[in-house]
Amino acid sequence: MSRNKIECKLCHKLFDFDKMSEEHYPARSVGNEDIVLLDIVKMIDFFQTAGMKKIEKRYLQGESIGQISDDIFDNELSLPLYPNGRTARTLCRKCNTFLGKYDEAYLKFFSINGEPKIVKGFNKITKLKIIKSIFGKFLSLPETIDEKFDFLDFLNDEYALEYRGKWKIYFVKRDFSSDIMGMRDIDTGKLEFNEGVVYELSDDKFIFNLMNFEKHSCYDMTDLFDILSKNYKLVTGTGTNGGYHAQVLISRLFKEIY
Repeated sequence: MSRNKIECKLCHKLFDFDKMSEEHYPARSVGNEDIVLLDIVKMIDFFQTAGMKKIEKRYLQGESIGQISDDIFDNELSLPLYPNGRTARTLCRKCNTFLGKYDEAYLKFFSINGEPKIVKGFNKITKLKIIKSIFGKFLSLPETIDEKFDFLDFLNDEYALEYRGKWKIYFVKRDFSSDIMGMRDIDTGKLEFNEGVVYELSDDKFIFNLMNFEKHSCYDMTDLFDILSKNYKLVTGTGTNGGYHAQVLISRLFKEIY
């Protein structure tokens, strides 16, 4: 790579830093506006000590669980991290503008909470743009900086109808099994297995895992390409085993401790 030049991860052309786009991942419209860091160590301490009694007292006084969890998250368990949203400079301006077309379709999916009965009414091109939008966001993760993806042609062709590469995306809709007390952590992460690698990206409503192998059978998740079918199943929550999301949080916990 040329000195002082940055390579766009989609078109692979070289640009000066100030010619690269500052793109949001995920999009600003799906919750990436004021990112805070969930202090996992403090959270564990909170729920093991007097924290639960404090929650119970407030609940018995008439406050909703949602109100309590929002207040605890904002004032006791989080730290400012990205006040203007999480951004990266991994795409040139032209490529970021191009991928922005896909984000418009994803916002429709986000706005209706991925509801299968509504999604089945979307045309195929819109569904493919939703899929391409999510694949495209993984290009900006700091954890994927050295990864070579085989889905770039699929993203670059607005009218490409299929992708036959090795990368898959599985996702779940968030609930209280993925977000303790409704506290949504939307940090990114990476897990390594003998079978391959898993990258995680999430927004305010969904958790996505990009991986280069079939998901482990013990985890119930929706294959992103299933939205192309008329009756896809939207999996809600990470279940009792916590899925890949729990492993990402645990790996971060160990980093924070050690």
